[in-house]
Amino acid sequence: MKQVFCCPRSLHIMSKARRNFFCDEEGSATAEAVIWMPVFIMLLGLIVDTSMIFSGQAQALRVIQDANRSLSIGRIMTTGDAESFILNNLIALSPRVTVSTKVIDGMIISTAIIPASDLGSVGILPAFESIDIHVIAQHMSEI
Repeated sequence: MKQVFCCPRSLHIMSKARRNFFCDEEGSATAEAVIWMPVFIMLLGLIVDTSMIFSGQAQALRVIQDANRSLSIGRIMTTGDAESFILNNLIALSPRVTVSTKVIDGMIISTAIIPASDLGSVGILPAFESIDIHVIAQHMSEI
């Protein structure tokens, strides 16, 4: 049998259904859930931001590898053209991307630096504001 601790005297004259609604303590877990909800939302935001950053890094790596491969086989003629190709494809990810391409001893090395804050979507963690993502790929020149 349930014991009723919280019911003031005025609730005893109400109907049994109302009395049970106001005095039932089975929903006490709701208070803890409300207290923990901001932590769960921040954790979810952190996961989303991290996932978006890794996804952007993978997209940037694919673009850089495509440019290096094209420069390697002669589809793109100069390192400046390769940089333009990379920049034009990565500008949608980040308007602040910086790109460099070099050919050293037959090795094509391209680098893109993207601010992590441009890749994240939620912006929950302020530490991402100062982090830059460096994406580097190299390819042997075939010409």
